[in-house]
Amino acid sequence: MVSLTIVDDLSAAWSARDSEAFAALFADDGVRQEWALPGALLTGRLEISRHVRGYMEAVPDCALTIRYAFERVDGLVIEWTFTGTHTRDLPGLPARGERVELPGVSVCEIRDGRLVRESVYWDAATLLSAAGVLA
Repeated sequence: MVSLTIVDDLSAAWSARDSEAFAALFADDGVRQEWALPGALLTGRLEISRHVRGYMEAVPDCALTIRYAFERVDGLVIEWTFTGTHTRDLPGLPARGERVELPGVSVCEIRDGRLVRESVYWDAATLLSAAGVLA
């Protein structure tokens, strides 16, 4: 079984707004794929760190709360909520100073204690509504 310690490390990296610590949880050639719009397919720690840093800078008080984690032999399923105040623009999503509460799920494959793949699922409409873009 994989260690649930990685769940705590994921949450801590987001809450500390430390994109490099987050990316360090991945294998050198790890992949992070976001399935919501606009979507992203990131390969390697550098790409992952840069992308995640964009979220952390746009929501400087962000935190990731883990609601549920299910451990498997070679991976994890994590239900989480991302919260914070959207104060800087994201591509296609101008900042309005709105509080964001975004629930999501990550399905993770782990090998040798590192994330090999994280598939991230969240609803873009929930984010747009929370950010005040959709009524």
